Amino acid sequence: MRLMFLIIFSVSTLLAKPLIASEEAMHFVQEKVNRVLDVLADPSMDENKRIKEFENEILQIADVNVIARFVLGPYAAKASPAQVTLFTRAFQDYALGVYRSELDDFGHEVIQIHETKERKPGDSIVYTTIAGGAVKNKPREIKWRIITINNEPRVVDIEISGVWISQHQRAEITGVIARNGGNINAATKMLCAQTTGCKVTG
Repeated sequence: MRLMFLIIFSVSTLLAKPLIASEEAMHFVQEKVNRVLDVLADPSMDENKRIKEFENEILQIADVNVIARFVLGPYAAKASPAQVTLFTRAFQDYALGVYRSELDDFGHEVIQIHETKERKPGDSIVYTTIAGGAVKNKPREIKWRIITINNEPRVVDIEISGVWISQHQRAEITGVIARNGGNINAATKMLCAQTTGCKVTG
């Protein structure tokens, strides 16, 4: 009897872990995206404050260091720590601009969570729709890839209009590096050229 109890307990524990992880990913997306939408819709903020608050929220949601290394692909292992640091700084400025341009039209919308699919432990896709407000006539379906990093859920990629942003950026950036003999400084300079106020020259 005791053996049977231990078997049942062990199986139920294993089954519960993905469920807990999936629920955590859903709650994370719900809470954080609602906060971003609130910032975009807040009439008390001027444009400069809105941008600053938006960027602060995004940096709490997404792990830019992980995304930056991902978009470097195989070149991340070949670059010096100084090169990676410079690239990451330039990439952060660039990525914030991309996310801001994608979400600028939002405000007064609501996010609807549909389901979560776990790719593997600690790695889930959350399926959502943002509806109402400026997109009331054409709700936007958005997928969020959530990875547990240092015991905290973080966004590492977003699919908007059928395009995974980080994967698209990886193809573009590794292409630039390849055309410049494997030197990631070329990608750093390219990102800076597309970012207002970039202080990194590569």
